[in-house]
Amino acid sequence: MLIKLGIIASVLVLGGMMFSAEITSLFPNTSALLADSLKDDINSLNAKVTDSAENRLDSSLDKTIQSVSDSVYEGITDTGDKLVENVNEKISEGITDTGDNIKNEILESSTSSTTDLVNEVSEFDPFNFIKNLFKTN
Repeated sequence: MLIKLGIIASVLVLGGMMFSAEITSLFPNTSALLADSLKDDINSLNAKVTDSAENRLDSSLDKTIQSVSDSVYEGITDTGDKLVENVNEKISEGITDTGDNIKNEILESSTSSTTDLVNEVSEFDPFNFIKNLFKTN
């Protein structure tokens, strides 16, 4: 039994000597009192873990916020583009319809005026017109 304890103790001592740099980096505060040393070391380790977790959480939140912001901006831009396209299309249709209506009304008016002029000219008697012009009341 003592031989086993001796072997275990020697392995621990040799391990402590071989990996002293790693042990010092993990547990930098070594003091005479084991309880104080462990308390300080655990507090230091907790601070490192907390800082690392906060940094990862902050970067993760920043990435998520940026992604959501990009998606919202993209959605608003797409919606705005579609809205502008629809408004332009409706305006173009309205202008085309109005132009067609004006053109049709001009053609109808032209046809009507031509018909009226042809009728008036065909009924025009120049001799009667001159006679009526020189006729005194």
